[in-house]
Amino acid sequence: MVKSMTGFGSAVTAGRLGSIRVEARSYNHRFLDIRVRVHKVYQPLEPLIYQWIREHLNRGRVEISVQLSESWRTGETYVLNENALRFYLEAEKRVREEFGLAGRLDVPTLFGLRDLFVTTDELCDPSEDWPAIEEALGAALQKMEAMQRKEGAAICDDLLNRISFLAGRLAEVRAASEGLPEQTRERIRTRLSDLFGAEAVDQQRLAQEIVYACDKMDVTEEMVRLESHLSACEKGLREGSITGKRLDFLAQEILRELNTLNAKAGHLNIVYAIVDMKTEVEKIRENAQNLQ
Repeated sequence: MVKSMTGFGSAVTAGRLGSIRVEARSYNHRFLDIRVRVHKVYQPLEPLIYQWIREHLNRGRVEISVQLSESWRTGETYVLNENALRFYLEAEKRVREEFGLAGRLDVPTLFGLRDLFVTTDELCDPSEDWPAIEEALGAALQKMEAMQRKEGAAICDDLLNRISFLAGRLAEVRAASEGLPEQTRERIRTRLSDLFGAEAVDQQRLAQEIVYACDKMDVTEEMVRLESHLSACEKGLREGSITGKRLDFLAQEILRELNTLNAKAGHLNIVYAIVDMKTEVEKIRENAQNLQ
């Protein structure tokens, strides 16, 4: 099924320290670009989150948020961080001995130092909550993908309508191009007769010039390729097998064929039709950028 690049999903789970809320957002991007924001308690789990996302997604900018509810602070107990205290005291001793600075750390100064007192929860291992976070990540991604499928279906319907429009205009171009050889022959004959007179024109040379001009204006090859590209787009969208990158590639090929067709066609109605078709193809390319 065709999916959009844009989506959102969230899930809430119970962790060791309280309620954990996981949010997943996805945006359009050519490659996989992961951004992770986690509560400070779970910062050691960031590598696991990055790895988990890479295993489940392959394209788009993805923003993951893992937050802990404020209720986790209720009833917390602060304790002395003995490792931090030893570090500060040893650093103070080294500064005095190696640099000859006077003075000593007193208790009020120590109490103002960062991380000297921590909660008992902060001393716990955050990996104990990884199973709960992993489960919430899966639930959030499922909701995000459901939104991507819903939006992808809407984009798919729009693209099919545009492809149907292109097919209709292409049929008009084919009908108009069928009369081009005869119109070209008559135009060349009339112009040469006006310039030199009907009897002065070498009929064999005239026939050669007409064949050459008609050959240059032959658009059969371009028409066949355009019909093939449009058919491939429609089939891929209906089957849900086409990717945004492939659709963008086919749209570029359609534009290339239309430019060639425009250069060959000498009929005003064909030129107008091609302008309308190129406008639609550009809109298809814009939508293709938002498909996975």
